[in-house]
Amino acid sequence: MESAPRGTDKAVAFLMSHNGQRVSIAAFSLVATLVLLLLPGGPAAYAFGLPFLFFVPGFAVVRMFFWNGTSVETKFVLSLGLSILVVIFLALILALTPIGLGSDSARASLVVFTLAAVVLETAWLKADRGKKPEAKEEVPQPEPEQLGKGDKVVAAMIATALIVSVVSLGLIVTADYPSRTSFSLTDAEGKVVTNTTRQQLTNLTLVFHVKNGEDGARNFSVNAFADNILPVGTHPFENQSYSQVLAKGEEWDQPVVVYFNHSMIIRINFDLYIQEPGHDQQFYGRLQMWFIAP
Repeated sequence: MESAPRGTDKAVAFLMSHNGQRVSIAAFSLVATLVLLLLPGGPAAYAFGLPFLFFVPGFAVVRMFFWNGTSVETKFVLSLGLSILVVIFLALILALTPIGLGSDSARASLVVFTLAAVVLETAWLKADRGKKPEAKEEVPQPEPEQLGKGDKVVAAMIATALIVSVVSLGLIVTADYPSRTSFSLTDAEGKVVTNTTRQQLTNLTLVFHVKNGEDGARNFSVNAFADNILPVGTHPFENQSYSQVLAKGEEWDQPVVVYFNHSMIIRINFDLYIQEPGHDQQFYGRLQMWFIAP
């Protein structure tokens, strides 16, 4: 009857020890990463993912810098705040590097940071470093000293909040917002081309529409060409290129005539390129349309 409580006491004592907390942080981080990889979006992912995001990294940091002389409640609050700060910093680093910010890179960076913090705390910034031996007799703490400890905790929390605000502002300012440039293909009347079976010895005027959704003037280029042509060896469509400088929000309609001179199957491609002044042109997108002339 006494074995269970003794086992429980040993487990609690291990978790309360420094080595126990180090092992727990490392083990939970690895398990949470595996759960997020293997069971994304499920209840287990939320059960492991939320503590992994909003508590574990900050707790590892608290053990390095804020452990001695800090109450349990303060350690908990600091762990929450510092975890958010760590996540923001990691996201900023990933977004500004070739690695990029994605689900896989975010998980990898978080587990690497947490494990590295555990190793650093174990080898150098030990949580119990500089701890003075306990006095044999309880001596009441002077009132000014108590106030000093409270002031330090409040100052640390305020500093954390300010850093989070500055980093968040930096993310907003440096964010690479998606382009709002749009392009489409219609007939000469502005209608969607639904009849792709055409009679021989006829022609069709296609209109390629572009709207500049960039943050300034850009040079837009359109290359129209045909491929997948049957019968092989025929050349019913000559490659065509068009270019136009558009101001921000300006639109451009470029007509392209397709001739159906004989029986054929053909695919017409429209490649759009955008060039910012002083930079090389960049491929933006492609529209394709098949035609059959029986």
